[in-house]
Amino acid sequence: MEDPNDPSWAQVHEGIEAVIGRWDDALARVSDDTAARRTVRDFLVDHVFPQGGGSPQERAQFLFLIAQRLAELERVGDALTVLEWIAELYAGHADPDVAVPALLALTDAAVALAAHENDPGHAVAVLNGAADQVAPQAHVTIQRAASRALALGALLAGTPRVADGDRGIRQQAEPWRTILDRWSGSGDVILRWRLAQAHFHIGLVHLLLGEDASADDRFASAAAQWNGLAADPDVTGELDTEYFARGRYARRILRAIELPGRAANLTAELLMRPAANRWERVRERQQAKELVRAAQQRHRRSIGEVKTWCCCGQPFALLLRNFGLLEWTVRQPGADGAGGQGFHQAQTFTYQRRGDLVVRELGREVPTVQVATAESAGLELDPWGFHGEPLAQAQLYLSNDSWFETVAHLITLAETIIIWAEGMTPALAQEMAAVRAQGRTQDAVVLIEKLDDDPAQRAPIAFALAQEIVGEDSDDHDAVRSLAKELMTQVRPARAQLTPKSLALDGFPHVVDLRQAPESAGTQHPAVLARRRHHQELGELPWDERMARLSSRLGT
Repeated sequence: MEDPNDPSWAQVHEGIEAVIGRWDDALARVSDDTAARRTVRDFLVDHVFPQGGGSPQERAQFLFLIAQRLAELERVGDALTVLEWIAELYAGHADPDVAVPALLALTDAAVALAAHENDPGHAVAVLNGAADQVAPQAHVTIQRAASRALALGALLAGTPRVADGDRGIRQQAEPWRTILDRWSGSGDVILRWRLAQAHFHIGLVHLLLGEDASADDRFASAAAQWNGLAADPDVTGELDTEYFARGRYARRILRAIELPGRAANLTAELLMRPAANRWERVRERQQAKELVRAAQQRHRRSIGEVKTWCCCGQPFALLLRNFGLLEWTVRQPGADGAGGQGFHQAQTFTYQRRGDLVVRELGREVPTVQVATAESAGLELDPWGFHGEPLAQAQLYLSNDSWFETVAHLITLAETIIIWAEGMTPALAQEMAAVRAQGRTQDAVVLIEKLDDDPAQRAPIAFALAQEIVGEDSDDHDAVRSLAKELMTQVRPARAQLTPKSLALDGFPHVVDLRQAPESAGTQHPAVLARRRHHQELGELPWDERMARLSSRLGT
């Protein structure tokens, strides 16, 4: 291919535009898009390349330039289609001087294009298809390039959040298993490094599923890939050997993490409303049980996510807050049709606070875990979905007997602690004391909300709920007023307004007072920006330095 500075580059550019023009004509003439693209591909292979001559490398480069131009035109799907052609034509070439550059460039281009797509599926298919073109007996340098394509495809496939359920999680391991199937037993140091990477990521999948023993086995297998290798310094200099060591690190960290695998304090009866007849009571009970199951699954998955962050050396944030900061839950004991107790009129009202934006902005860059309350009628599953996304990526439900021990352990594990409160409570005081005791106040950011103690805001809610409980058609206004007054006391627990001068904040240097500031000001507060920069800087550190911070806090 000619250099762009050469006058003949104009001819290359004209050729690229001619191909794209022919592509558009084919799309206009042929109703089937796939068939239209195939006609363009056949025209290039059967006519343009034979007439133009040139080496396989030059032809591949011409196709890359077409893909680049299509990407500039925001035709990402078409650009990925051209990468498919490159894979078909050159990824399986027997000459390493042809196949290796094609595979490496194709992989980089597919990953870059995937960033512009909502679903990386097409890019992943391109990478998997390119690796499939490589024969088992191909030169080792081609095998290395193919393994790289599969690995980056596996990482892309794991980028979007999977659907709820174990099946979606398990599917993330399949691309890594393909690498194990193809290259297990290889004596090549780079392919062994790829095997270590595959074992490590399959171990992370096991953690998300709550299968710690299987995860530990995979981490051990990752570390074992280094055993018996006679590494050529010229070869090992091409790669980072971190995955050999990551397996050993992950096993050590996993043994030091103590988090409850099962959710606690989840009771279906507290989520139920009084029902007028037996059939409605059955429906209410079933809905409450489903909600509890969803919370239990969320807890188990969240435990796996926290363990995954720790074993990867991914710094995360812990959110400590006043319960009831964003929601009110009120209950009225009721009786079933037979006069039995245990049913409740439960309802949760949610609203937004100033700190919500601060927590979400940080959460877009830093994964966050919070402890949820089982007192919420919705178990904080849906009501926290403001803006269509949960407030915290991970959410735990803890036992009344052991919650503090778990929170203290999470303070050790977390890189940043966010304390979000409007007033001091005994539980929050314990948590802040634990932050002090561990010497972590410099890593904490305190967000102060204005105490919401205005009865005028809550009275309409209390009266609406009271009317619903007494009966929408009831004329007993005295009963409604009496019940509304009782419900008002449930809406807000008594607490004193927290201020930057409160004694409870002694020793906490990073305090953000959100009470009077404009709604978006909290996100630009120096303390918040400093923590965001801190996490960005951590992400640029070598993996061993990043992981050493958590190891030091755990004493491992």
